[in-house]
Amino acid sequence: MRIIRILLAVAVATAIGLITLIAILPGEKIAAIAADQVKAATGRDLNFEGDVGISWYPILGVSTGNVTLGNAPWSENGPMFSAQKAAIGVDVLAALSGNIRIKKIELIGPDVLLEQTADGRANWDIATSSDPVGSDPGTGSTLEGFAIESMVVRDARLRFLVEGETPIEITQLGATLAWADRSAPAQISLSAQPASAPVTIDATVSDLDALLAGSLSEITAVLRAAKGAVHFQGRAGLAPEAAGKISADVPDADAFLATLGLGGGLPGPASLSGDMTLTRDMHLSLRQGSMTALGNSITTQADIALGGVKPVVKAQVAAQNLDFTTLIADDNSDNNGGSSTGSSWSKAPIDASALGLIDGTISLAAEAIDLGDFDIGRTRATVTIDNSRAVAKLTELQAYDGTITGRFVANNRNGLSVRADLDVAQIALQPFLSATADLGSFTGKADLKTSVLGSGQSMFAIMNSLKGEGSVTVGRGTIEGIDLDKLLRGDVSGGTTVFDSMTATWTILKGVIRNDDLLMELPRLAATGAGTIGLGLRTINYVVSPQIRGDDAPLLIVPVKIEGSWDNPSIAPDMDQVIKQNLDEERKALEQKAKDKFAKELGVAPEENQSTEDAVKKKLEEEAKNGLLKLLGAD
Repeated sequence: MRIIRILLAVAVATAIGLITLIAILPGEKIAAIAADQVKAATGRDLNFEGDVGISWYPILGVSTGNVTLGNAPWSENGPMFSAQKAAIGVDVLAALSGNIRIKKIELIGPDVLLEQTADGRANWDIATSSDPVGSDPGTGSTLEGFAIESMVVRDARLRFLVEGETPIEITQLGATLAWADRSAPAQISLSAQPASAPVTIDATVSDLDALLAGSLSEITAVLRAAKGAVHFQGRAGLAPEAAGKISADVPDADAFLATLGLGGGLPGPASLSGDMTLTRDMHLSLRQGSMTALGNSITTQADIALGGVKPVVKAQVAAQNLDFTTLIADDNSDNNGGSSTGSSWSKAPIDASALGLIDGTISLAAEAIDLGDFDIGRTRATVTIDNSRAVAKLTELQAYDGTITGRFVANNRNGLSVRADLDVAQIALQPFLSATADLGSFTGKADLKTSVLGSGQSMFAIMNSLKGEGSVTVGRGTIEGIDLDKLLRGDVSGGTTVFDSMTATWTILKGVIRNDDLLMELPRLAATGAGTIGLGLRTINYVVSPQIRGDDAPLLIVPVKIEGSWDNPSIAPDMDQVIKQNLDEERKALEQKAKDKFAKELGVAPEENQSTEDAVKKKLEEEAKNGLLKLLGAD
């Protein structure tokens, strides 16, 4: 980075002033001259507090108390750099020959503040007409004859403030540089503790001169944290830019990420390898990538733009078999009683903040995915993420002998909401309903279309908020636990109903499915159905009405009531309806018998297409009319 070259140039300017003036000037005067040179080179104020001490042979140098370097004029957050103590020592004999060989730079308690505004201004952009780094960072002329044998930084703090983003702060930073022979590689070690445990980086730089001048150098580096390691071998520069091979091997991925201050959620070991490239415009690419995590192996290639507010990812991920059962089991155990059971959905909060970490498009191709109770076959999907809204387009998803296409949407822009628009073809009902709704009574192949929307911060809230609509068509199948044919003959001992086809449509409101047009065709029977199914409360209140087929109308109807919870529903004839139906038939028969007897006594015979009741009414009207005329004396 440019800031590193600037700070080293400040050290060079200070050392030059020391060599020429230390023999004849006091420490305070030396500090003032060094501050003037830095001001001319960077446009920033360099201030020393307290006495400036001078050392002589064999190390010529100066030590100071608190030292600060001013910030950009637009910043209101204090100095860009400060240190509790600074010491610089140079080789006297080398200095007499015209070379600047810094034997040691020591910084105690430095505090580095890096800032960037929303319009792209950065406080590390330091450039004046006398910029000691030069307009061409590749020349390296300003470092001619300059070398550092040793540098030590202790108890440093680095703050990174980007306007509109969460500040980043890393404390307990340390660094060492060993470069005794300028023609040999430099050894650099860094340490930090961004979270609960230390992180170290050890690097070998083949050409530190070229690196400090802004060019590329061969670099070998290894980052270690939580017993894991990330290796890099290739070429890199301070721009920043890099190209080479990267590999990672971590025995505990969760602990490794936590040590870096990143979110966990990745239990077990993990590894990564591939060819990495980072360009100056902060474009990161990974080619021939191979990764293992959660017991799965995938291949990937990705392009990530890092220069914006958040990373923008374009990636392709491919795998043979993906197994997420361990992750699902861990999620359920972490709910501490809030997980879903046979009678309720989980009320544990859903953390959907990960939807806001990146934008971009990720394509997935897998031959099988195991989600515990839910098995998925060949899958081809594309996930597009934009401003905390993810859309998963399913071009192919094979599950339970059928195929599912459509899309899922998860939106966390203003609270979490989910939507599914699905087209399901020839899915096997029994395993599918057992996995998704704990209902294992139905068999058969179904075609299904549905559109459903829900919102909430838990599965319980989402399931109780669902609204939408759908339809289903099933070919030949069975219903376990009830035999409608035997039931019509008075046998309520259960069994299995075999049907030729079944159709239904439904609406969903506040987590409750309403259906009024179920039609089931059986060899000797037909059955209709209507009622509700509580998706949120996991309840059912439904009536199936089987009918013996007649020539013109059903000969007998025995309604069957299904009610209760999903895991233990009650299935029994609706005797209230049966009794009411029989009483209605008997009442109608008695009424007809009475009407026939009354008509016989009156001597009424119904005409063609005339009911007995109408004939009696007509007879009574005629008799009343004749009686009234007789009363009035008419003939």
